[in-house]
Amino acid sequence: MKFIKLISSIILLAVVGIFVAANFLFIKIDLGQTGVRTQQYAFLGDKGVVQEDFGPGWHRNLPLLDTWKIFDATVQTTEFTTEQERQETRKIYSFLSSTSRKYLDAAPLGGPGQVELKSKDGYTVRLDVTVKYRVKPGEVHKVYKELGSVARYKGIVRDQVQKVIRDIFGTMLTEQFYDPEVRRVKTLEGTKVLNSVLSQNSIELIEILIRDIAFDPAYERKILDKKLADQDVELNKSRALAEEKKGETNRIGAETQAKVRVIGQELIAKQLTMKAETDKQIAQIHADARLTAARLSADADLYKAELEAKGTLLEKEASAEGERLKATALNTPGGENLVAFELIEQLNLGEITVSTQNNDFLDVESILKKIGTKAE
Repeated sequence: MKFIKLISSIILLAVVGIFVAANFLFIKIDLGQTGVRTQQYAFLGDKGVVQEDFGPGWHRNLPLLDTWKIFDATVQTTEFTTEQERQETRKIYSFLSSTSRKYLDAAPLGGPGQVELKSKDGYTVRLDVTVKYRVKPGEVHKVYKELGSVARYKGIVRDQVQKVIRDIFGTMLTEQFYDPEVRRVKTLEGTKVLNSVLSQNSIELIEILIRDIAFDPAYERKILDKKLADQDVELNKSRALAEEKKGETNRIGAETQAKVRVIGQELIAKQLTMKAETDKQIAQIHADARLTAARLSADADLYKAELEAKGTLLEKEASAEGERLKATALNTPGGENLVAFELIEQLNLGEITVSTQNNDFLDVESILKKIGTKAE
């Protein structure tokens, strides 16, 4: 039992010793931080700043031999704006994680105001500028060796940003600040120049943001007056154009009405022409019909006359032929008897008395001789 208590005590002392040793002999660097170690004596290495960046984790921290400086390795922000804007920014980012809020809260509330410059035409312009940057990875120890503190390298960033912004944007006319494309080009130019300058101090520029622009009140009044004057000019132009268009509309309306009348008259004339042409065609058809009818009637009359003439001719010819045949027939004994018979028929002697003593009616031949006929 005593042995178990002894072992437990030894283990406890060992744990306590290790904990104490870890706190006195090691240093912990958190995520988002970079440590720079300085050796105070030329023992276990060269004296001075160690040419190495130490990232998150546990590192040697020997008393009297090692001293440490911790730098924020995340992207830093420097705002050239009003205090009110900075307070608003803190409200906007209040939803960040506790670690992010720690770094934000650690930043001083004060800071550089807006970047103020003179435009090319002499007016004051104030810019709200936000700069994102960080110490180049692997070169934090160089920044510490050359500058000695965080405040100094942040001061270099502030000074260079203001200088570059004034140099680049100071070449612009005041009215050009209203043009987003000109601002974009100048921002890209300023980013290139500032990145080159900061790189010489082991600082990496991430981005420059031009957030807002404020102008000299006198210039703003001038711009307002100009805009009002321009609006008056445009209004007068619009009115003149409206009158011009109104006149044009009236002219077009009058021309349209005239064209409608002309079209109407042309339509009436065309209708009359078509009617006259139709009447002419109808009259021509009637005339042609009458002519055709007359021709047909004349042809019919001619044909009738021809038929009648032919009939008359045939009749005459038949009559002549009958007379000829009759004459021929009369020259025969039968013809003579016929003539005698007809003569007798034509005689109207009334009642006569014939003596049968002198005339024997049974003697036909004798009777015929008496009346001038011949017996066959």
